[in-house]
Amino acid sequence: MGRFGDDKIEEVRSRADIVEIVGAHVRLRRAGRNFVGLCPFHNEKTPSFSVNAERGFFHCFGCGAGGSVFNFIMRVEGLTFPEAVRSLARKYGVTLPEHDVSGPAAGEREAMLKANEVAAEFFAHVLWNTTDGALARDYLKSRGISVETARAFMIGFAPSRPASLAKALEKRGLREAGVKVGLVKKDGAVATGGEVYDMFRGRVMFPIRDAQGRAIAFGGRVLDARLPKYINSPESPLYSKARTLYGLFEARQAISSNVAAGKDRAILVEGYFDVIALWQAGFKEAVAGCGTALTVEQLRVLSRYTKNVIACFDGDAAGRKASMRALQIFLQAGLLGRGIFIPSGFDPDTFVRERGAAAFAELTDKSELLVELYVKEELAELGGPTAKIEARMNAAERVAEKLRMIHTAFEFHEMVRRAALLLQVPEDVLRAEGKKQISSQRGGREITEHLSPPIPIGDVIAKAELTLLARALMHPDLRGEIFAAQPFDRYRETSLSNLLQAVCEEPDDSPGLAEWVSEQLTEEQRSYLSGILVDSDVNSQEKTELFEESFFNQPDWKALNRPGYFKRAESNSSGSSEEFKSPRRIVHDCLAVLFNSGTTEQLEVLKKGAKDTAISEEATEKSQKFILLRRAQTKTANDRDMN
Repeated sequence: MGRFGDDKIEEVRSRADIVEIVGAHVRLRRAGRNFVGLCPFHNEKTPSFSVNAERGFFHCFGCGAGGSVFNFIMRVEGLTFPEAVRSLARKYGVTLPEHDVSGPAAGEREAMLKANEVAAEFFAHVLWNTTDGALARDYLKSRGISVETARAFMIGFAPSRPASLAKALEKRGLREAGVKVGLVKKDGAVATGGEVYDMFRGRVMFPIRDAQGRAIAFGGRVLDARLPKYINSPESPLYSKARTLYGLFEARQAISSNVAAGKDRAILVEGYFDVIALWQAGFKEAVAGCGTALTVEQLRVLSRYTKNVIACFDGDAAGRKASMRALQIFLQAGLLGRGIFIPSGFDPDTFVRERGAAAFAELTDKSELLVELYVKEELAELGGPTAKIEARMNAAERVAEKLRMIHTAFEFHEMVRRAALLLQVPEDVLRAEGKKQISSQRGGREITEHLSPPIPIGDVIAKAELTLLARALMHPDLRGEIFAAQPFDRYRETSLSNLLQAVCEEPDDSPGLAEWVSEQLTEEQRSYLSGILVDSDVNSQEKTELFEESFFNQPDWKALNRPGYFKRAESNSSGSSEEFKSPRRIVHDCLAVLFNSGTTEQLEVLKKGAKDTAISEEATEKSQKFILLRRAQTKTANDRDMN
């Protein structure tokens, strides 16, 4: 179960209060046995996010996010599983092993983190406590950076002497770790007289920290006219430029504290001093890239904390072109994004220092959606909204290429409406063009308002496999029946079959069993499982059936194809609704699906054929076969119930 013993993970899990942890990020209210609130992982106005304290799981019925308390911390803070365990252990006073138990590679990682920690402390000491740091202190003062702000960002100074840090690392046995993270370099073999020297010399140092506040890399700026002005740490096992954001550790607290109020956002800028100056002026949600152009990976990391991102661009023509390029990157990351243009001659750092925080706040208040900025730039190139209709339609085609990348139906239709209004082209034409693009890119499937279901809605077998696993977790008294039926070789996924067998062999409701199972699943499988475990009556959006079946009256099989059937296990005392089943009946239905999986798969093929084929003799024949198969399955299921 990862890098720690099962007993330690279980101790952390049992002490961690999932309602308390989630409640720090989401305003929750009790609803029966659950707590509900607005999902922190996507924008919504009606609560679809549910937490079950008894089982220790959360689930969002809007976007599908779900899992244990560890999964929540991993998502909201951008941590790995071991990091989430450590974070919760610190919060709840659980002592974990000081050293990793997963082998030499893990020990090397710890050594590299330690080398960066020593370097950050070394640079800070030089800046504040030595004569070497005097010029750097004056420089920071000239940039308007206060001592308090500089200390908050752990700013330091690397002395000009060639091996100052190298010697400090050598004393602590961290020289090789320092080489691996790019703090020091070697000329030739050290054992045969090769020199070791510092990579950063005579530079103001900016530690680049991960979401937990650990230094994973550094950026350094010269105080004179030397080039390059900035250098950054090289890529390492700790650091990837394409996935790292400067200031994220400092910003995430500010972002998270505003989630419940619906005012969460991040401000994306270009440089270290932009982040620091905005933070000092009160805009503590500012982040920046690390010396590279904006990447999809960086935005995906940021989207774990907020979907509301404002990007800052220069106010000149180059800045406007940059905003057009940024749109595609935002949309690929699943974000609409907004943009502001800093007046010519300024950057965010100089603007907020010279014009003040109120002036910058006014800019952010007037931010525009990147889609709208893109459309306006297209129009400007045409000469405005009075351009010939042919030119505007050509522009509309280019806009449609961007609109096809929008992930949700609501956002798509709203952006179509706005773009059509700006372009003064028919809205239905632009919508059709956008949908055509979507269909060509997604195998002919229309977009849907919610994210695609983790388990395909028509795949009864996949749902039955996971549902049987969930019921075995929730109802230990049914494990014997499930094991006696021996459904394991009927599973299409061997990993799920092995998990089910392991759960059935547990004699009682073992502590931490559900969390252990959850960690073995894919994100999609975990989402479906958590939806069952939170035991909510909230149902996913009804979908249109692939084949109209109003003339079939086999409620068992018809119900199996409905979204939410497997998740509803409450008994109906009146017995009037076939969709509300006891846990035992749902287990029996799942077993029926698995033991008839061959005909079920044939059924799916015939359903599609009967739907897609024009009314003809062939279509009639397919429909007849479909009916016969359906009746055969119903008979088999009923015979099993009688036995």
